[in-house]
Amino acid sequence: MAGMAGPGDRIEARCTRCNDVTGHVVVALVGGEIVKVECRACGSVHKYHPPVAAGRARETASVCRVKPGQDRRDAVSAAAPAGATSPGAEKSASRAGAASLSRGQRLAEEQEQSWQRALNTSAATPRPYAMNASFAEGDVVDHPKFGLGVVREVLPPDKIQVLFRDGSRLLRCAV
Repeated sequence: MAGMAGPGDRIEARCTRCNDVTGHVVVALVGGEIVKVECRACGSVHKYHPPVAAGRARETASVCRVKPGQDRRDAVSAAAPAGATSPGAEKSASRAGAASLSRGQRLAEEQEQSWQRALNTSAATPRPYAMNASFAEGDVVDHPKFGLGVVREVLPPDKIQVLFRDGSRLLRCAV
């Protein structure tokens, strides 16, 4: 079947990024043979790797087929038999997910509080950011992309460290 498909045709192939058999679109042929394909699941373009033969696919229990146009997560969850993982593994996975989630939330909250404190302690009125303008510590900067920020440090000859809601940024200025 690999030799009969043409550019733009949909086929099944082994994806090197997904590490699974997924739906692909033929991108390039050389001498009638498929050489490049684009994965419909992840969008990567790579060399054509034919799907594993049916007998070999049965040997590998971790392989699941993702049909063209189907989301990979849906296919994997549908292919996993009920009770495939042990209860202990599920508990530890949920604890690890909750811990990392709470760590991420905690960092985001700390960043937000730090930004709020910096804005509240600064009495300066916001000035629009310009690379050729000069700024001092404590100035409030209104950046077109990052929003309001507070100058934390002036770094000669031409940089300022600004604390924005989403993090600290190093910006150019005239100092």
